Amino acid sequence: MKKSIVLLSVLALGFAANAQVYERTPREYDFELSDIARRITPVLSFNRDMHADGWIWKEGRSSALVEKGKSADFYEINKIDDLNMDIGEDDTSTAWVEGAEGDGIGEWVIVPVKPTGESTWNRLSGSRKHRYDGDFTVSLSVCNGYQKSLDLYRKNNRVREAKISVYAAAMSFGQDDAYLLWNPDCVYEETITLNDDIIKNPICLNYHTEDFSITLPEKYRTEHCELYLKLEIRSVYKGTKYSDTCISEMRATVDAAGER
Repeated sequence: MKKSIVLLSVLALGFAANAQVYERTPREYDFELSDIARRITPVLSFNRDMHADGWIWKEGRSSALVEKGKSADFYEINKIDDLNMDIGEDDTSTAWVEGAEGDGIGEWVIVPVKPTGESTWNRLSGSRKHRYDGDFTVSLSVCNGYQKSLDLYRKNNRVREAKISVYAAAMSFGQDDAYLLWNPDCVYEETITLNDDIIKNPICLNYHTEDFSITLPEKYRTEHCELYLKLEIRSVYKGTKYSDTCISEMRATVDAAGER
C-alpha cells in the first residue's frame, strides 16, 4: 500500500511538472503593443477563459463597481457574458456595473466576437483558428440595465448611446500560445442608441440587437484572425436612485458566412 502511495505521488509530481511546461506566459513582442493589443492579449484565442478559476479579465473593462458587503467580482466583466453558454441562455440576474464617479460616461467594456460556425481546432494551442472573407456581419445583443428585477432596472442607469468599435487581430500560433502578428486595427466604428423598452419576457426585461456590416482590410484576409467588440458609454437613461450604469448581458457573434 505504501509503495502504491509513493508511486502515485511520483506520478502526480510528474504530471504537475509536465503541466508547468505548458503554462502560458506573456510573450515578448518585437514591436510596441498598442493599448487595444495590451488589453486583448490576456484572452487572445481564449488562452484564458473569462470565467476560469476565478480569474478576471480586468484589461477588458475600464472599471467595475466594488460595493461594501459584496465580493470584489460581484459586478465584474465576467458577469455580462458566459462564454460557455449557448445563445439565448442569458443570465440577467447579474450585471457588469462601471465603477467610475457620476454616470459612467466614457466607461467601456470589451467582448470577444464569437464565430457561430465551425472552426479549425488547434490542438497545440488549445484554441480555434478563424479566417474571414472580406465582407461579413457582426451581431451584437445587449440586455441593457440591471435586470435582476424591474425595481433594480429602474433604480440604476441604463446605456442610451454607445460607441461601438470592432477590432481585428491577426495572429499566429506557437507551441502553447497564440500571438499577434501586428497591432489590431479598428475595422468598424459607429455610435448607436440602445432602447429602454421594458418587454417583460420570460428571459429578460430589455433586449437590444444590432448588426454591423464589416469589410475586412486586405491584409487580414489570408491570416488567422480574431475580432473584439468594444462598447463605450456615451449617454445614459437615468436611474431613479443610483448613478451606476449597468449591462446585464452583452454578446457579439460573427455570421458563419464570413468564416472559411
